[in-house]
Amino acid sequence: MSPTAHITLHSSPDDGIVALPGGPGADWAVIALDLAHFESADEGIHVLPMSDLDRAQKALDTLYANAHRFGITVTTTPQTFIGDIGRGIAARLDDSWTVEVGNCLLLPSDSRSRLNFLWDSLGGSLSYVMQSYSEQVSAVAFLCSESGLELAVLRRPWDGQIVVGALAPEAQFASLGTVAPVSVVAPDVAGVLKKVSETLLPSYEHALAQAHFQLLRGVLDRIRAAGTNGPLSRVWSLNEDLCHHWYGLDQHLRRGVYGPLPKALDDLLRGTDVALSEGNAQDEEGAVQLLERWLRLGTQLVGLVQSLDPALAADAVPQPVSPVLLPGPPRQGRHPGTSR
Repeated sequence: MSPTAHITLHSSPDDGIVALPGGPGADWAVIALDLAHFESADEGIHVLPMSDLDRAQKALDTLYANAHRFGITVTTTPQTFIGDIGRGIAARLDDSWTVEVGNCLLLPSDSRSRLNFLWDSLGGSLSYVMQSYSEQVSAVAFLCSESGLELAVLRRPWDGQIVVGALAPEAQFASLGTVAPVSVVAPDVAGVLKKVSETLLPSYEHALAQAHFQLLRGVLDRIRAAGTNGPLSRVWSLNEDLCHHWYGLDQHLRRGVYGPLPKALDDLLRGTDVALSEGNAQDEEGAVQLLERWLRLGTQLVGLVQSLDPALAADAVPQPVSPVLLPGPPRQGRHPGTSR
């Protein structure tokens, strides 16, 4: 038994009562919730539906009795559950989004590891919270779109405002020196949704386009080196890398990151699906022909995209974003609530 274990209870219109176990003794908190017949959800989170009020009351009575027996602190909070906020944002965004909730109160926490892919402008709100107040963040909602975008939604610990930022699809994206996406903050869902649509998502799309462009250029350089250094031993690996970044760049261009596409670029993108998937690299002659085709198409794509955004050719330097209401309050207390 551990006196450091704790459970935070939220009220949710979708889930009923949501319980977040945490602390070094979190296993005991999970046991207490299981014994009270709370239903297990994401990453140790438990929920208690309110459809049967008698059952719910018995479950709560059992929870508090077991918490007292095990030395677990149970705290209630009036704050809206972050999962409800995440679902409220996802439902109003274009595209189709799924929502997962991560429990940051566990040790270790998978959601905290996931936040290692945080991709935010220098001095951005989300990076500031995670650098300076990470231990006070209780939960995060992760929003994933069908097109591969991923957002993190959390509350600022000192005032409860909603912060939304982007995650990099791969670790290398955040270290390329591109202009990073811009996280946003607002007091409510309507306010943050407007900023996500007008600021975060366009900057995210642009950052992804820049990253795929830079990585595509790197693959083309490796293809040139392979073409001048004799037989190709990694032809299919180069093919996979080139196609990955080609299609990544393609989808962001088609979603309008630079507006309507010039006819030459549109024609190139439409005509290359078959060309990139076909080819015979079973022998050296076939590999050379395939390399030449990739090099020609890739060089054309780089030139056309660069004509849309000449800054892509240079190594981008992240621009600082003025932090919002910084510095924050003293780092004391985990989150608002009342103990029963």
